[in-house]
Amino acid sequence: MSGARTATGRRPSPAASRFTARRRRSRARRVLAVLAVVTGVAAVAGAVWLVGWSDVTALEEVRVDGADGELAGRVAQVAEAPVGEPLIRVDTDAMAARVRDLPELASVSVARSWPRTIVVSVTPRVATAAIPDGDTWWLVDVTGLLFGETSEQPANLPVLDAPVDADAEATRAAGAAVLDGLPSTVRDLVGAVSAESEADVRLELVDGAIVRWGGPELADRKAEVLLTLLDQEGSTYDVSAPERPAVIP
Repeated sequence: MSGARTATGRRPSPAASRFTARRRRSRARRVLAVLAVVTGVAAVAGAVWLVGWSDVTALEEVRVDGADGELAGRVAQVAEAPVGEPLIRVDTDAMAARVRDLPELASVSVARSWPRTIVVSVTPRVATAAIPDGDTWWLVDVTGLLFGETSEQPANLPVLDAPVDADAEATRAAGAAVLDGLPSTVRDLVGAVSAESEADVRLELVDGAIVRWGGPELADRKAEVLLTLLDQEGSTYDVSAPERPAVIP
């Protein structure tokens, strides 16, 4: 069989044949590359539509971790989760900001749990004391923040007499920190605690004597000095500067 010939009737040289074959392979590769790109773009577009616009990943459930009962219900309500919206489009930052407005919570985070759930993780504040405010009571934590207003005195919490003004948070924090850090050897002797300022926290002992405790620092040393001073008769014991204690008759 005779080989292929050119337009002039002559057979192409081996070099020309190889060049033609390479051109055909190059065209084929370009076509395949274009097809691959088109297929990839279509796949990405389909995935974007599936995740961002279809109801395949529509928000269906809001789960609250770290709280239960009434508080969990309030968290879910305040979060205002857009049920039915594709999960990828839910503004988790906005949800977290709304939940942080609840004073009972120390920390909040919101995350997606594919394919249809939002998880709101919270850490409730821990009450250190109860502060009276007229006919109501406030819970207070070691940061001095007020929360959990109630009309009845909370059970099983020590009472802290401290201002409830917005600018008195540092004073409340000092009083709460003193209560939280009192060694058990002194705590059992205390009937009430008051905070006048960050550096002026006072203990009223069950026998009526007053202890000028000062701030929350050096609690163990102050307790040690106070227990020694109690051997002396007095109405007021000052351990605010434990290296220079005083007993006032």
